[in-house]
Amino acid sequence: MTVVAAIRPDSWNLPLFLHVLGATLLFGATATVAVAGFAARSRPNHAPLLSRVALRTFLLGIIPTWILMRVTAQWVLGKEDYDKDPGWVGVGFIVSEGGGVFLLVLGILAWVAARRNGAGKAALAVPVLASIVLIALGVAWFAMSAKP
Repeated sequence: MTVVAAIRPDSWNLPLFLHVLGATLLFGATATVAVAGFAARSRPNHAPLLSRVALRTFLLGIIPTWILMRVTAQWVLGKEDYDKDPGWVGVGFIVSEGGGVFLLVLGILAWVAARRNGAGKAALAVPVLASIVLIALGVAWFAMSAKP
């Protein structure tokens, strides 16, 4: 077992901190979209408001934090000197790139759901897609922290 964090140079602290901050905020913003989406489905009277909350959380929370997480991940990776990328880096790339595609679809569906006042199939798809992304982020979180 290797203790990587104990031997990393101090110059990695800022990009690593920003990467972890972005990933944590991305997880929270995605969870907020999922909760707002499921709440909109169970509370039809509040569905228009909750679907707008989900859309605004996507626009003001998910997009900036995904960019922060992704850019700083590349920054940290550029500082590391691997002969071959470890498996946990591969998991991170798969989740960030694949999750980015899911999040793009999620944003489009959140916009459609908000336009339809929280009704329709798009309003059901938003929390389901957000939940899938949450599970993937949890897998990446485990892979990055435990480095199995």
